[in-house]
Amino acid sequence: MKKMINLLMLLITLVFFSTSQTSAQNLKRIEFAKGKTSATVRGNTGTYGVAYVVRARSGQKLVLTLSPASKVGIKVETNGADGEEILLREERGGTFVVGLEESGDYTIFVGSTNGRPVPFSLAVKIERMTDI
Repeated sequence: MKKMINLLMLLITLVFFSTSQTSAQNLKRIEFAKGKTSATVRGNTGTYGVAYVVRARSGQKLVLTLSPASKVGIKVETNGADGEEILLREERGGTFVVGLEESGDYTIFVGSTNGRPVPFSLAVKIERMTDI
């Protein structure tokens, strides 16, 4: 009985580890060229979408431009001090501005809204927030 429990615990640990590794490998980090504050990525949503991660600081804002204007959607989220937060969710392309309250990694998910792969272009720019 004890061997069976140990085997079950090992199996659960392996499943958890392989699942977390798979999701971490699916993230593509957006890095800016030296001295630059913007970058453009081009890709295809595939069946399940594409996830990117970008590092930014408190007091900055993300300016995201996603094209095409239809058939794609975008979501920005972070794991902040208050847990997972969704900062933006749009079911269309366009230009979106997201103000950032915390420093850290932000995940940008681009997916198809019609269930079919869609080629896209995503421009990511980090700017300093200014007072209104």
